[in-house]
Amino acid sequence: MTHAAHAPAHNAELEELLDLDARLGASVLSRAMDDASQALKTEPRTIVDLGAGTGTGTVALANRFSKARVHSIDASVGMLDRLREASAAAGVSENVQAHLADLDGEWIADLPEGIDLAWAALSLHHVGDPALLLRQVFHALRPGGVLVVIEMTGETTYEPADLGTERAGLGDRIVRTLAARGYPVTADWTDALDSTGFAPVNRRKASFWASADTREGSRYLELQLTFNRALLGGGMDSDDLAAVDAAMTTLRTGHSRVAVASGRAIWVAVRPEVSE
Repeated sequence: MTHAAHAPAHNAELEELLDLDARLGASVLSRAMDDASQALKTEPRTIVDLGAGTGTGTVALANRFSKARVHSIDASVGMLDRLREASAAAGVSENVQAHLADLDGEWIADLPEGIDLAWAALSLHHVGDPALLLRQVFHALRPGGVLVVIEMTGETTYEPADLGTERAGLGDRIVRTLAARGYPVTADWTDALDSTGFAPVNRRKASFWASADTREGSRYLELQLTFNRALLGGGMDSDDLAAVDAAMTTLRTGHSRVAVASGRAIWVAVRPEVSE
């Protein structure tokens, strides 16, 4: 992510935002794991978390599939430190192995053969050559193994639409301005998964929801608007930008009632069994 090059305090806020996104999106992770479990047919023993970030997904996988070894890959030392801390706090560190590796590099070198489940949550679009990575994952999976991909869809709605600022339609203008700047990054991996050889490939929609009614939701919304604020400059008029700043202040002081809903897409792709 481009934010990773910023100052340490900024890194800490980014890591916090990623943690909150995963925790508040627990229902999305749970649904994806349900789908993966059904597609696998047997309990996975070897799982790879591709672009594991701060480890919320890794911990969820280790809790759900308690007999599995989860190999968590990330290119950031800081992210892996937080992942180890999260794994220890959740009591699953014995089932987790962290790997410092770039998904555009030799990430597969230290992994065991015959992976049962590969997991790529909001990470595949960051890869320089996704087609190559998908081929690598395909061959690393055992026949019958499963790849799960989760991405944003770009469908975002704020309630109330003015973010409590009396600037009608402010939320819609935020979404449109960010989209014009290519954020959030979205991708439809169905064709790429098909052409790699996965079959079947199933895609479903899910929803992410965060509300300022909870402390975590309020902090998530504050951080999200903080990171997006720089992208909004130059694309919105001064009154709208002032309203965004006011909404951030209200979130910071704990007096906001704003909520956001955003779409997620989940792909579950199976490497076909070897034909008899």
